[in-house]
Amino acid sequence: MLANFEKRAYNGTERVWTGRYRNLHNLPHWHLENELICVEQGQATVSHNHQEYLLTEGDAIFLGSGEIHYIKSDPDSITAITLFDAALTASLTNCCQLCCAKLSTDYDILHVFSQIQEELQQRRPFFEQQTCLLLLQLMIRIFREEATVPMTAQPEHSSISNYKNLLTEIERNYCYITFSDAASFMGLSEPYFSRFFRKISGMTFSRYLNTVRLEHAIAMLQDPTQKLSVTEVASRCGFDTIRHFNRVFRDITGMTPRELPQNYVPDFKPICRIEDAFNPTLQSSELLTQPLE
Repeated sequence: MLANFEKRAYNGTERVWTGRYRNLHNLPHWHLENELICVEQGQATVSHNHQEYLLTEGDAIFLGSGEIHYIKSDPDSITAITLFDAALTASLTNCCQLCCAKLSTDYDILHVFSQIQEELQQRRPFFEQQTCLLLLQLMIRIFREEATVPMTAQPEHSSISNYKNLLTEIERNYCYITFSDAASFMGLSEPYFSRFFRKISGMTFSRYLNTVRLEHAIAMLQDPTQKLSVTEVASRCGFDTIRHFNRVFRDITGMTPRELPQNYVPDFKPICRIEDAFNPTLQSSELLTQPLE
């Protein structure tokens, strides 16, 4: 339903997911869960609500449900992430919000993450309840000690809501939509839209649209049931000439369409459908540990 919506795949009745990444990079996305991010080694930049936060070793940030964000980590950095059902902490987040997403201290978050991960891996009796308890205790401590302000019942800012709707529109009409169409959809002048889109997504509209088109193109080229020529794929994905298609393809993938391996997996993930278990994390990121299946 919504482009750039991440739906995390959980096991069974679990309401918490944890993972550690080396070189974590992902595209702008949002999800229904709350998220805690902590840098274990190196540094990372987190873009959230039009602001960028530099996290160094031991720094952490809290991101609420539905908030658009992305992460860019330095090479060889290690970042720990926990996603959890927003309902777990609704009694906290529905009444107040943090003044600053970046936390003032580490709250021993990495140790708590380790405890949660151990519970998820060992799966002892009542492990689901224990992971929720550990997470809730951590969040209570954070909301007690960080500066907060009362939560006001405000609707989502119209520009953010329109941006999410635009991503849906791009996914549905990636072959035909133009820059002018997108600016008109948002009700913005083209110069302002260009700046707005780059600021909120971290890339130009052209780059975003091309990555969406290329992911569809790669799927078509790898589909043995369609047997489409490169020219046919280029046309179906909105490229006006084969030369343009080849140039964009090489720019983003580093190869030509004819050099594409059959098992190639794109290292960009701008597309999501709500029924999918979607991961916006780029393939260049390495997942070091996660709960056992």
